Amino acid sequence: MPAPKSEALEAAQMHPERSLQSGQGSALRGIIVNGALGAAKLVAGIFGHSYALIADACESFADVVSSSITFVALKKAEEPADLEHPAGHGRAETLASAVTALVLVAVGALIFYQSALSLSEPRKAPNPLTLLILVPVIVTKELLFHWMHKRGKKIGSLAVVAEAWHQRSDAVTSVAALTGIIVAWYGGPAYSHADSWAALAASLWLAATGLYLLGPSLHELMEGSVDPALLKYISDSSEECPGIKGVDKVWVRKLGMRLMVDLHIEVDPTISVAEGHRLSHEVKSKLQAELPQVRDVMVHVEPFDESRPKRPFRIQRGATR
Repeated sequence: MPAPKSEALEAAQMHPERSLQSGQGSALRGIIVNGALGAAKLVAGIFGHSYALIADACESFADVVSSSITFVALKKAEEPADLEHPAGHGRAETLASAVTALVLVAVGALIFYQSALSLSEPRKAPNPLTLLILVPVIVTKELLFHWMHKRGKKIGSLAVVAEAWHQRSDAVTSVAALTGIIVAWYGGPAYSHADSWAALAASLWLAATGLYLLGPSLHELMEGSVDPALLKYISDSSEECPGIKGVDKVWVRKLGMRLMVDLHIEVDPTISVAEGHRLSHEVKSKLQAELPQVRDVMVHVEPFDESRPKRPFRIQRGATR
């Protein structure tokens, strides 16, 4: 069956263990890279008299914290279901993405506050040698953003995508610091606070990015709708099973990278209960074979009625399940 192009569908077709390991590797790489770059920027900022670079270092250390949160959450999501969490621990990954977004907002607010205070303080012009730190940092962080963003989309992980934007935010704060240092250096004493203004601008970017990333996390926690292409694939694939005369409703909710499917199939009303039960298991097995990220499928069997309008996305005003 030809499948429509969809990142959500491609992520659903990946093996769960491979997805989790890929996400953990991304987070671990973020911890190592951000720790090293943050230390370098902090030392250069202190000795180079650049507040923007020190603020940039703080953002890198915040990335270390968020990467650590993502790594721990993905390890938690790997744990099997238990009595307290019968659907598994996949939502730990979603919570990590929300926390990562909030960390960005908090760091942005802190940098904004400290930068605003520094505007009234006498400042030395930043040392231009700090530029030797910033240029490779910007290149490294931008490359890391593209790598992690692609990886996060591929495995369907909001936490890894949020981590990628953390890397992009670090690159933006570094660009701001670079701009501020150059302006302060060329402008002389009258522009000595230029890198503080640059830090202010970067802090607004950080806070805005955090709020932007919070939206998808809250959407998933509220069990919002998934990609229509994924719903269509599930509906079309189910109808391919012999004996299935139609699919009335489909509902999919995300548990991190895993999926829970609620499906209403239509069958010949004259068949036995045992036959309807067998068909429901065939549909479930087929979907889990084609979409390894599907953790479970709840199949409701309904009598086929050609005159009844289909409700492919289970949305109907005043309707029940």
